[in-house]
Amino acid sequence: MSRMKKTSSIEEAIARVPDGATIALGGLSMNSTPMALVRELVRQGKKDLVVVAIVNGLGVDWLIAGGCVRRVVSGLVSFEGMGLAPNFRKAVEAGSCELEEYSEYLLIARLRAAATHVPFIPTKAGLGTDVIKLHPDTTRLEVDQVSGESYIACTPLPVDVALVHANEADSLGNVRVNPKLVWMDNEIVNAAETTIVSTERIISHRDFLAEPHRTTYPRFMVDAIVEIPWGAYPNSCFPEYTHDTEFYDVYSKAAAQPEKFGEFWEQRITGPVSHTEFMGAQGGTSTLMRIRRTST
Repeated sequence: MSRMKKTSSIEEAIARVPDGATIALGGLSMNSTPMALVRELVRQGKKDLVVVAIVNGLGVDWLIAGGCVRRVVSGLVSFEGMGLAPNFRKAVEAGSCELEEYSEYLLIARLRAAATHVPFIPTKAGLGTDVIKLHPDTTRLEVDQVSGESYIACTPLPVDVALVHANEADSLGNVRVNPKLVWMDNEIVNAAETTIVSTERIISHRDFLAEPHRTTYPRFMVDAIVEIPWGAYPNSCFPEYTHDTEFYDVYSKAAAQPEKFGEFWEQRITGPVSHTEFMGAQGGTSTLMRIRRTST
């Protein structure tokens, strides 16, 4: 029986994302964010997006710099030791981007409620905090009638499109994260109506049949596969390459100087047409060799 292939160009895949959609970004902070997909969202000029990102940084920052975002729903948007993501911080402080802030687990609970189609997921996370005052429409304090214990009821957080990055996939849509999934990407994939995956490489379907236990997302959960090596750059894709500290340093310095950031943004981010050209603008082979992980 013939099976539909789900491989796609990056342009076709991102064309599926309408303006005003609620999208969710995979990865964690500087790790495994689908940055090539994010750049294409910017290049296609998407508008009024609601961006769900449990813990993120550069992906959200690029989307805000590109004028794509109406609201961010997140636990943290930072460059780790370098502080909050600069364009995100400026936009929230200026009021040009809304921020809906939760703890990591409260966000996960809301995503799980959406994934399982239940009215809410209960949790004790957040008890004693101001989260209910901040978000009375999405969280509420309840008391279990049997035990008398209090909990926070977290209502569903619907996601239109999940964007995640992985190490390997086949043309049918089966996806593998090596050596195993260590981020929280499964939470957004489970909650999403549509999932787009960028992958370092396409491998044979036989490889998935030979080791089915290593499949992270089966094909019925995935709508489009985009093969794009170094697709998480400038973030890491463990265990293949680390994040580019030099890029983060230069980007942060440029973002601190609005009069110079536009030139940097055009030359390094939005100007290059293809992903190959984009990588060339970052230093090409010398940069790739510098961030590539080697076996010890």
